[in-house]
This record gives sequence, structure tokens and C-alpha cells, in this order.
Amino acid sequence: KPFWLKLSRVTFWPVPVGRRFVQESPAMVRALGAGAKQSILKKMVSGGKAAYEDVEGLTVSLGVIYALMLPTALNLQNVGFDDGVQSKNFMLMLCTQPDFRSYVVETMTDPSTGDVGTYAPEAFDWNVTLGRGRVLNTKTILESDSSVWKWDGGHPEVLYHCGEVREIAATARVLYEHFPKWRLDAYALMNPEAPLWSDHLSAMNSFGMCIFMSGLVGSLMIYISLSLSSGREDKSGMALDRWNSLGFPLLGLNLLFLISAIIVLMFANDAYSESQDPFFVRSGRMGSYAKIALVAI
Repeated sequence: KPFWLKLSRVTFWPVPVGRRFVQESPAMVRALGAGAKQSILKKMVSGGKAAYEDVEGLTVSLGVIYALMLPTALNLQNVGFDDGVQSKNFMLMLCTQPDFRSYVVETMTDPSTGDVGTYAPEAFDWNVTLGRGRVLNTKTILESDSSVWKWDGGHPEVLYHCGEVREIAATARVLYEHFPKWRLDAYALMNPEAPLWSDHLSAMNSFGMCIFMSGLVGSLMIYISLSLSSGREDKSGMALDRWNSLGFPLLGLNLLFLISAIIVLMFANDAYSESQDPFFVRSGRMGSYAKIALVAI
């Protein structure tokens, strides 16, 4: 038969299988000659060694990436309760809790204690001049009806829509500087159903950190399994082939966890960055979903 027909009978495997390749491919040996058998064996042995090193390198690389990303998630979780995050807590409770808005008005106009936020005896001035004769009456905004406050009882994500209303964003920014922080904490403690931006941020950070932790431990276990196998010593490559049947799916799953953790970390980082910026809802900002679409492209 023609040489190419003899080659067509050979079954090619996606991983080196050493002597089994030669034993199951007699047509290859007959086509190339008996003297080529030792040369094929040498190539298969060296290929098996290279394949083991490739698998080992992939396992180590995944573990290193996990180890490098984990401190970022830990640091983000530790700083997720600073003053910027607390300001978003204040704004979110204004947006979703009508009782809290009433509580703010009551606190800032309390004549019996003089507790007006700055602990000064004089009454708090609700009017904020904005230049060119413009005046923002923050008390009027707080006491407005559902035509202004449309997100009562909403989830943390409504902060984006609520913050797009200029009067609400400016009112929250002004009042946060004067409202007693301990009163904000006390109200949140007494009303656990009220959504908090810090809870929203902490949930994403904790979820991402758990994925990084599990991925790092998984990479370590996969590497230990590979090291304890006979894949390095077995020159035929059959031991590595058996390990690959289970090891490669686990490596793929670990890679999927890594991608998921990076996406969660990107959302958490955006949420934290926005908490530090009073202008986070201005147009032209690239949001998390746009970033994911860009990464996918």
C-alpha cells in the first residue's frame, strides 16, 4: 500500500503515551522500518518528560497567581469600612429608609439637646448657597414625597439610580458632614433590615476571598497529587496519562475558579472606589459590566 495509507491507520493521542504508541501502531513501524523503533521510543520518552514538566508548570503557575491575588482581596476587605464607605451607608439609608430621613430631620432640629451634628448650640442651617443666587434647601429634599424618593425599601444597587438625582447627591454630601456618626451607627444597629453599602462591599470581598483561598488550597493539593504520582519516573508516559484523566479536569476547574474570583474582585474594587468618590455617578465612567465586556472582547 502507499506510504500515506499506512500512516492513516495510526491512531494519534492528545498526550504522549510512550511505548504504547509504538505497540499500537505497527503500521507506523513497518512504514518507517524496524530500525526507526528505537528512535521513536527515545522521542516518546523525552516527550513524556516534557509533558510532565508542562503539567507541573501549569499547576505551579495557577497556584502562584492565586497567591499573588489573595493579598489584594484581603486588603480590600480590611479597608472596606473607612469614612468613604460610611458616607455611602448614609446616602443609601437616605435613599431607602423614609424613617431614617425623618430621624435626620429630627436630630438636626432637636431644640432640647442642641444636638445638631456639630454639637454647636446654634441651629443648623438647612440652606446651602450654590452661587448665582441658587440655594439648596436640604430639609425640603428630605421631606419630599415619593416623586423624589422612589427607592424606599430597595436593595444596595439602587444607590446608583438614587445618586443620579443631583439634589439627593448634594443633600447627602452636605448632611453627612454634620450628622453624628454614632447616631448613624445606632440607627443601623436597631434596624438590621436597612441595607448598607458596607455589607454589600463586604459580601463581595468575602466571596472573592473564599474563592481565592479555595483555589490556592486546590492548587496545592493538585501539585501534591502530581508530585506523589509516578508520572516523573515513568518514562513511558502512561502514568502521566492516567493522572491527566483526572488532573486536567481539576486544573480546568481551578482555572474557572480563578477567573470567577477575578471578576468578583473587579466588582468589589469598583464598589470600593466608588465609595471614595462623591462624583461616582457622573456620566463617562466605565462600570463593572462594561469592563467585563471589554475583558471578554
